[in-house]
Amino acid sequence: MRPTPRMAAVPSPSAPPSTDTSPTKTEDSSSPRLFAAGSKGLRLSVATGWVRALLGAAAVLALGRIIDAVAGGDSPTSLLVWLGGLLLARSLLAAIPPLAAADTSLRVEDDLRRRILDAVLSLGPRPGKRTGNLVSKVTEGVEAVGALAGTFLPQLIAGISIPILLAVVVATVDPLTALVLLLVLPAIPLLLRLMERRFAAVSARYRETADELAARFLDGLQGLRTLEALDQAEAYGDAIAADAERLRAETMGLLRVNQLALLAVDTPFTLGTVVIAAAMAGLRLTAGAITTGEAVAIVLIGVMLIEPLTQIGRFFYVGAIGRAATAQVKELLGLARSDRESAPTQGGTAAGMVELDDVTYTYPDGTRAVEGISLRVSPGERVALVGSSGAGKTTLGHLVLGLLRPQSGEVRVGGRAVLVPQRPFLFHGTVADNLRLARPDASDDELWAALDAADLAEAVGARPERLDAAVGERGLSLSGGEAQRLAIARALLVDAPVVVLDEPTSNIDLESEARVRAALHRLTEGRTVLIIAHRRSTLAGVDRVLVMEGGRLVSEVGPDDLDEAMTPGEGRP
Repeated sequence: MRPTPRMAAVPSPSAPPSTDTSPTKTEDSSSPRLFAAGSKGLRLSVATGWVRALLGAAAVLALGRIIDAVAGGDSPTSLLVWLGGLLLARSLLAAIPPLAAADTSLRVEDDLRRRILDAVLSLGPRPGKRTGNLVSKVTEGVEAVGALAGTFLPQLIAGISIPILLAVVVATVDPLTALVLLLVLPAIPLLLRLMERRFAAVSARYRETADELAARFLDGLQGLRTLEALDQAEAYGDAIAADAERLRAETMGLLRVNQLALLAVDTPFTLGTVVIAAAMAGLRLTAGAITTGEAVAIVLIGVMLIEPLTQIGRFFYVGAIGRAATAQVKELLGLARSDRESAPTQGGTAAGMVELDDVTYTYPDGTRAVEGISLRVSPGERVALVGSSGAGKTTLGHLVLGLLRPQSGEVRVGGRAVLVPQRPFLFHGTVADNLRLARPDASDDELWAALDAADLAEAVGARPERLDAAVGERGLSLSGGEAQRLAIARALLVDAPVVVLDEPTSNIDLESEARVRAALHRLTEGRTVLIIAHRRSTLAGVDRVLVMEGGRLVSEVGPDDLDEAMTPGEGRP
């Protein structure tokens, strides 16, 4: 197993479609515990709900005894004190559930954002998925899961458990009435199940529409210059408005279903429970089995019994949206876990050695990108991969880098591998920020040494801010050649024994190309180099040239025999 390249290995935009497809099996008991970070707050919220319910029931029983005491001509003073104390305690505890819910939600959200980021870094680039979809998962999706954990789950647990507790309290007054009420309680999970089925499809459509809107909006921001140049900004804005309208319609549909859920709970179950409690209290009072005060207490506890379920109905849309978001988050985390579990075991590969053993990689649509490739590159060797568009060159490079995992076979790399792509990605920040992505503890002297080796020290030194000079979003304040040389300086800081070059001089002018080539020579000196070549000019100094076609290595040729192997242009790698 080779170490997975870290931040310095900047993924190429020409990476192949991802394997990020829906899992073939659903998450089971091994699924990540999404709510673990908020478990303390969740338990506190539920426990407080139980205590408040019991205090409320005790207060109702005290009220019943006060009624009986007054009817019997006795003084209710002590009972009134008890009643006041119980109600005061219940009121004071009311402040805890909202605080516990907020704490639970925030902890779950913070934990999930960290885990999603780790998952994304573990999976590597997945061009088959739009960036905006991921942004939606990390923002609205995570917030929906947090609301599910902090708001809906406590209400759900309370809605199922508190009626049982209250029925036990009723049993201390009249066991027969408690038994009849217990017979009604199984209707609670039945109602919840019916509502859940109704909500599932609506909430899933809501999440999909929200993700699509986020993705389209982010695409528009990233491609704003292109849209303006093509005079399509207004048309694209209309498309975003149409997505927003669809989201509004889905939101209203979700709220309508939630109102139906409220009616389903409030009408049959609420009326039914109260009627049953009142009827049983009247019958038992007539039979002389209970007192007037106890009959009143039973009716009031019957009203209390339906309150938790009513709360579930009020927040059912929170649960529905949260469950849809939970499924998306589980899918992402599950894919990352499967990717790690499918990694090959650690081998005894020498530093700088690259070995592929019968490696196969297939696109999600079933197209084989790499098929049955076995390859050995010795430490310090320079090997070029050539072939027509779609031959599998870049896919093979990404397998070596660890950006993709093979479906079969094994890839072994002795030490870290670093990529210098056609279009390096530079982060919004300073020159130093981008360099320290490769080595966070690098000193300023080490940064200057890397810049000097990449022939960029003079340009950076000429700026007033020097290392603190802003590069702009995606490096917009730099020329193409400067951006490429900054990426080379970043790769130099990694000091990886294996370097993968994906035609890093293809998008710059001739003057810049010469300087970049010199910097690349310093970067690759003494290292194992795999060159993904699209142009003949990049093959100078290579030891071997391997020709790929249809995802296979078909031959090994010399630099003078490349006319048929080198096809202008790029397509699917």
